[in-house]
Order: sequence, then structure tokens, then C-alpha cells
Amino acid sequence: MAKTTSAAIPKRIVIADGAISETALAMGIVPLAMADIPGYRAWVQEPAVPDRVINLGARFQPNLERLAQLKPDLILTSSFYANQYASLRDLAPIEKIDIYSSSKTPFSNAIAAARKIGDVTGHPTAADRLVAETAARIEHAARQLSTPKTRSVLITSMLSPRHMRVFGRNSLMQDVIAQLPIQNAWTGPTNHWGFATVSIDQIAQYSDAAMIAIEPVPDNVGRAIDHSPILSELPSIKRYGLIKMPPIATFGGLFAAGRFADLLTSSLVQVTPENAGATSS
Repeated sequence: MAKTTSAAIPKRIVIADGAISETALAMGIVPLAMADIPGYRAWVQEPAVPDRVINLGARFQPNLERLAQLKPDLILTSSFYANQYASLRDLAPIEKIDIYSSSKTPFSNAIAAARKIGDVTGHPTAADRLVAETAARIEHAARQLSTPKTRSVLITSMLSPRHMRVFGRNSLMQDVIAQLPIQNAWTGPTNHWGFATVSIDQIAQYSDAAMIAIEPVPDNVGRAIDHSPILSELPSIKRYGLIKMPPIATFGGLFAAGRFADLLTSSLVQVTPENAGATSS
């Protein structure tokens, strides 16, 4: 789709992908409707979704009849969900925007995605602003971490007391960490989305890394830290505690990159090896 003219700026925009929704909202673009708003509010949270935005249901099973009734001017989605909306091509232009692909890195793709959203919605200056704001947030984080209390981190999403996702290559978090004076301890293989599902024994060797657990953390994990001889004795937790980070879009866009830089900095400037065994929040 070419850049929009002032006469063709879409007003009734529908978004079917979480990372695109997050990016558009961060640019001040409020869609008419979005897919999976409850999931967004639980797992992404910021930028907030205004109450007036209509929920289209699950991203894999959108309410196409309801969507047709809304008569959108533009549907924004990713290749991952595009087939769900293909039948509506005669109703409105469908623009595919991918952040997680084999082309470049998620961070580079997130910048391109923001600019493409700006072009097709008639808000190019909003994209420029988001790119600049994100760069400033990451630069600020780098200054704050110039003398880090730990130089190594593990970014995780806890699944159970014995299993977790750990984020590395191909992830947005890795792209942000690469711009900071710290390193990601996980250098093992990851999938298309930038994570590996691992067991406790696979990360026991990373004793110098602070473990960051992106919330929500299951209740049984917290209990296990207090009572389980497996999780509570994990070297990284004994040394730094389990550091909980508020929810972020782990498969998000440019705003999520800046938010991750902020939250990671807040987590690490407070941690010291002396809080061994404690659970931070």
C-alpha cells in the first residue's frame, strides 16, 4: 500500500495483531476494533486500550460477521493471522506487517513496522516520534546501567516450578540487551519467536546471572521458592532472588522495547547479591 494522501486517510481501522495494536496505540492511533482485547490487557497492559475499542474475539477466530458490519477502511494484521481475514479483502484493504520474521531482527523490524503503520494510516510523524522516544529510553537505560550490579541476566517467563521460557536470539529483549552494558546469559538455541522452553537443570549453571521473571508468575512458583529444594537452591535465585518484572509484550513492537529497557533498568538498579533468597517485585 502506498503512502496515504490526506483525502484517503483511513478512519475506521481494525487491528488483528498484538504487536501492531501496541505500536499503533503508542503512536496515538486508536483503532475502531482489535482482536483479543482481554489478552492484551492481561499480557501487554501498556499502552492502555480505550474502553471504546471494540473486541473482535480471538485472533485465530475473529468474529468476521461483526467485523463486516463495522465496515472498516483498513485492516492491519501480520502474516501469522492474515488467513483469518482473507475473506474480507473485498471489504477493506488488508495490510500485513511482520515484526517476527527471518528478515532482520525484531527490533529493526519493529522500527520498520512503526514507520509502515504511520505511512498507511497517515501518521508518519507519530512513527518518527515513537522511534526517537524508544531510542532515548534505551540510551537512558544504558546510562543507568553503566556500572551494573550484575553484568548478566536471564529473561524468563515462568511456566511451573521446574519449567520456563527463556528469551535469547531472535527475541525483542535480546535486541534491547545488545544495546546495554550487560549481556544475556542465555546463548542457547531459540525458536522463531526468540525463546526456548527449558527445565531448571538447564539454567542451573548460570550462577552469575540475575533471573528476571516476567509477570504473571504462577502462584506455585512463589511457593516453590520458599519450600522447594530445587527452585530455591537455584544459584541465580540464591544470589539475587527471583526478580519479578511487570507484564510486557514479550512478542511486542517498538513501544515494548522501550518499556522493557525501563523495567529492566528499574529491576537491576535495586538488586544486590546480598538479597540472596529474597523474592523481589
